[in-house]
Amino acid sequence: MLFRILLLFYCFCCLPAFAQEGDSKKALNPFLVFDNYYSFIGNKSADVWGFRAGIEWNQTWRFGAGYNKIRSDIVERKILSGEELSYASNDTVKAQLFLTYFPVMAEYIFYRSDPWIISIPLQAGYGKSYFQYFDRENDERKIFKRGVVVTQAGISAQYKIIRWVGVGAGLGYRLMLVNNPEIETKMNSPVFAIGIKLYLGEIVKSIQGKEED
Repeated sequence: MLFRILLLFYCFCCLPAFAQEGDSKKALNPFLVFDNYYSFIGNKSADVWGFRAGIEWNQTWRFGAGYNKIRSDIVERKILSGEELSYASNDTVKAQLFLTYFPVMAEYIFYRSDPWIISIPLQAGYGKSYFQYFDRENDERKIFKRGVVVTQAGISAQYKIIRWVGVGAGLGYRLMLVNNPEIETKMNSPVFAIGIKLYLGEIVKSIQGKEED
């Protein structure tokens, strides 16, 4: 996973070469955002860690992709299937509920006045939900794992602290279009997000010795 992140970072850092110099309004600029969401699964809290990376176009639209992992506070006793019995000490284990997915995103920036940006992000992605337990060797094992389709929409605000780094916060709603039939817990939920934004375009300009626009 770390290799993929570094590869994405390298690719997006190369993209400003395609920008039209002298006309920043028409430039393509890369972005990378690390997210920390707070939401609910069932009636319990769930933390979300993830990142999004992509391209900002015309200072109005962002397009990209990312990764999200949701760790819930739900722990249940689960009866193992026959093929799992060889890994566990008992036929019943305590397992924690997780959801991971890879979203693609489009984001419309409707207000921009330095250092503020306010936008409307929309995500849709495919992933897996599952219960996870530790086997007799203390290794992680996933059970009841099935595919899901997730969408999320909301509103987001960002504040640039310095030229290269900003902070962001958002409010939205997660909707499961396709659920895991093996898991009854409802995963639709409001989400509250905070995150750190790296302005890769500005970082690249600094490396290249260019002044801030």
